[in-house]
Amino acid sequence: MNRKKNFYVLAVLLLLFSGTVLGQDYSTQSIDWKKLNNSHDLSIYRWGPFSKKYAGISHVDNLRSGMRFDFSVFPGLYRYKANIPNVLLQSDYYPWKCNNDLSQYTFRHELEWKDDVYADVQYNIVDSSTVLVAIHCVNNTPLPENIDINMVSYVDYPENYPDKTFEGSPAVLWRNAVNYQSIKMAQKDMKDNLVYDGWLLCEARNSDLLDGRGISKQFGKDKGNRITYTVNLNNEQLNGKISVLYRIKGNGQTSFNLSGLGIDKMETGKWKPEAGEGRPESGLRSSIVLKGTGNFEQATLPYSVKKAGSYQLTFESTGGADVDFNGFFMVPEKENKLPEIVTLSKNFKPEVAENESMKNIVLKYKDINTFYGVSWDNPNGRIREYQNDEMDILLRKTYNNQIFKVFTGNGKGNFADIYIRPIELDSHESKTVYALVCTGSNEFVKSRLNDLEKLKASLIRKEESSKAPEVLPEGQKYAFSQQLFKAILMTNILYPIYTQDNYIRHFTPGKFYNSLYTWDAGFIALGMNEINARLAAECINAYTTEEGNPNAFIEHGTPVPVQIYAFFDLWNRTQSKEMLTYFYPRLKKYYEFVAGRYGSSNTRRFKSNMLATWSYFYNSGGWDDYPAQVGVHDLKVENTVAPVANTAHSIRLAKMMKMAAEVLNEKEDIAKYDNDIKVFSDALQKYSWNDATGYFSYVEHDQKGNPVGKFKDPASGVDFNMGLDGALPLVSGICNPAQEKSLIDRIFSDKRMWTPTGICVVDQSAPYFKSVGYWNGSVWMPQQWFVWKAMLDLGRPDLAKQIADKALTVAKHELDASYASFEYYSAKTGRGAGWHQFGGLSSPLLSWFSTYYRPGTATVGFEIWIKEQAFGDNLSSYKGSFSFDKSTAAHPRTIILCMNPDYKYQADFNGKAVAIDSPYPGLLQITLPATNSDAVLTVTSKPLQ
Repeated sequence: MNRKKNFYVLAVLLLLFSGTVLGQDYSTQSIDWKKLNNSHDLSIYRWGPFSKKYAGISHVDNLRSGMRFDFSVFPGLYRYKANIPNVLLQSDYYPWKCNNDLSQYTFRHELEWKDDVYADVQYNIVDSSTVLVAIHCVNNTPLPENIDINMVSYVDYPENYPDKTFEGSPAVLWRNAVNYQSIKMAQKDMKDNLVYDGWLLCEARNSDLLDGRGISKQFGKDKGNRITYTVNLNNEQLNGKISVLYRIKGNGQTSFNLSGLGIDKMETGKWKPEAGEGRPESGLRSSIVLKGTGNFEQATLPYSVKKAGSYQLTFESTGGADVDFNGFFMVPEKENKLPEIVTLSKNFKPEVAENESMKNIVLKYKDINTFYGVSWDNPNGRIREYQNDEMDILLRKTYNNQIFKVFTGNGKGNFADIYIRPIELDSHESKTVYALVCTGSNEFVKSRLNDLEKLKASLIRKEESSKAPEVLPEGQKYAFSQQLFKAILMTNILYPIYTQDNYIRHFTPGKFYNSLYTWDAGFIALGMNEINARLAAECINAYTTEEGNPNAFIEHGTPVPVQIYAFFDLWNRTQSKEMLTYFYPRLKKYYEFVAGRYGSSNTRRFKSNMLATWSYFYNSGGWDDYPAQVGVHDLKVENTVAPVANTAHSIRLAKMMKMAAEVLNEKEDIAKYDNDIKVFSDALQKYSWNDATGYFSYVEHDQKGNPVGKFKDPASGVDFNMGLDGALPLVSGICNPAQEKSLIDRIFSDKRMWTPTGICVVDQSAPYFKSVGYWNGSVWMPQQWFVWKAMLDLGRPDLAKQIADKALTVAKHELDASYASFEYYSAKTGRGAGWHQFGGLSSPLLSWFSTYYRPGTATVGFEIWIKEQAFGDNLSSYKGSFSFDKSTAAHPRTIILCMNPDYKYQADFNGKAVAIDSPYPGLLQITLPATNSDAVLTVTSKPLQ
């Protein structure tokens, strides 16, 4: 009892002084909101598990470059079996542990399954320049084992790294076409305010362009498209030529009208203004003709200004052939020739300073400014080189070669290898090898490499003094699977990912997914809510845009605004007014686009007011092979059929945004949200509800957008929406009692959607149900999270807990057995399938664990806004001040509190006693009386006898 009591005292101190409770960090005080406003990156160390090639640790010297230095450890059985942890394959390495800020993480490398012989490689970020690597080698077999280790260093270039550059005088100014000040398209497009992946409008990215980027054919093809640049000229650049670098296929031709910079002539003639068009103040306007050859060409036009300064230059397309507009050179008149386009090579091979006797190596890569160094403590190290673009095959082919120091492959890459062998382990013995990796100037690196022994001693002391956070006794069975899943989620981070004119470090659903993923990333933010509030906020921030940015949000894949759901939960964790003020306008843009009220959005094009996002992505709710969705695309009726998901989510989102607007007193916005809620709710009730099936239906429309009926499976004639899309209005909170009962009965019936593994996405009684589908016939975590939250809103904590218990148990069984977290689970067997180190959409596992087993956690649905809250001494009391979703009629709603299990609790709501349901000590499920008036919940306690 004393041990537990001391633990809870410590927990409270952590809560009060650092915002951290039992392994969770709920503090947002460290966030620099001003800096965040202009970034989509993460404020973490430049070191981290960013590699797209092999598991290890990476360093980013220059975030804009897209270049990455990687250091990876390949443990193996000496001269027998190489373990090469390719992040794009199942390769016998497993994310094992990770702390809350990614400054320490561990990968387990299984050399003999399961845990018979393995190496735990722990990466410890000491500071911005230094990483200490601990390689813990273990033999759990009755026989001796010999292990070897390859520690490899290498660099990687971004995917569209240019294969060309230019040579010319330093006086020549180059401006890439994407570095524009403004762009205006003559023809409006539905994607003008939602460019995929957050690219710049008309941006093209390809390695055969200078800088790997330019303006696409879309700009040059259409007449009237205008693009403007700001050009700063010095005294040596007052007169000269503008040279446009472009490419047009075949014999095509187009032209640009140019204005600015005193342009008054060109070799092909002067442009004549149209009637009524005035002369621009900065000079006449001339035309430059672009003729196609299929290769990159340069077309020139003279310019002249009187003094140094800042000028505007505008290009206007006259229409014609497709053109790749790469950019333009400003060539001073004293230059005798135009810049020459030459081949640009990738420089994988470093300059190497070896010192085997001192057990260190210093590396300098041509295209990275800094030096890198590695030192190690094992005396049996040898420095080798692999001249190849991969190690998966070449290392295995040469594994028995103990003579060569240089191994020649295709020459398209280079790996500096420190080979340590053998590490001799007796039966049931373990040994640890340490290495230091550092970066900086040559002098600093050489000096820092000598600090290995000092840093080793510091790490060992730190490990001895640390301990894992405690959970409720009933949650101990999930502790190991939660440890693994957290490590998977936290180490699924990549660099470079490109968006908004920058390379960023970015959490992804898995290393296999080398890109942004909008709805998955929303769930990653939800998971981060349980780990680190700062990272959660930055995950939300990555997909939202600042005032003045033409993109409504950053879209890749399914445009379900999970970021708004994640923000709502983060508010209920932190009650940070500064965070609310920062995010509200960004999330408002996001919501309004999806709801059809922002910029170029065409989601609200049906007269029924049902929403559809088919124009932006094929997936309405994240469920790839959901039968009704597949049917829409197979029958090519995207322009006439609306799903339920987009409208249902928008209703709930409008209700949450309204609660935020009420705090900020945004009265005009509140009125708009109220209107949306009514219009969308009426649409679902009037056109979508199907009494015959007990579900809401996809709605068909005629060519004029008028609703004409329910969308049915053409093969069977049955309503196509018997599944979770048809039940999503439960999440919206718009169902009448009969509809609620119908949908709950179907979700939790083992003949419908409830399976031995949890909630299946499709009703098992439907003729289009498939037991072998991807989503159809499988169980996924994200859709269960929405239903779980809805059950809390409906005052059904029993059903909410049923969902969470099943999900945690299914994930535990798989993680315990395979050390893998899969995308989805077989409805019948509960075994996982899909990508094996999947975080993203499975992040509700962390939410459920915190809700039911981490003391210091308060959890509500979508209809309670926690204005203020505080846990008291020993986590044995609680006081919360709430407001409610007033757009929904007052009804009972549930809050779940996880508290100190050593106490007995009582609660009152606005001064009146309220019942507590406690399935086990420490878990309090409190269903609040029906009200929409602001209220206070107080929980007090006395020690158990």
